[in-house]
Amino acid sequence: MNDTSPEINEKIHEMIRMKSPVERFNMGCSMYESSKGLVIAGILYENPGISKTTLKQEIFLRFYREDFDEETREKILEHLARCG
Repeated sequence: MNDTSPEINEKIHEMIRMKSPVERFNMGCSMYESSKGLVIAGILYENPGISKTTLKQEIFLRFYREDFDEETREKILEHLARCG
């Protein structure tokens, strides 16, 4: 869904282009941390007694489930389980 007018959208892009590469990088890091916090909160809400290991696995799945084939995904989940 995109309900932003083309004029406002262009203004937003212009403002972002005016930022330095470091500022844009920091914005990206901040957005990632915010989204990770929301993902963790959602997982904890759905599974209040979840272990730290299972939480790590669930975070991985929420962010990267579609980025790996099933075999690779299972290897990563096994690794996360071993590393605790």
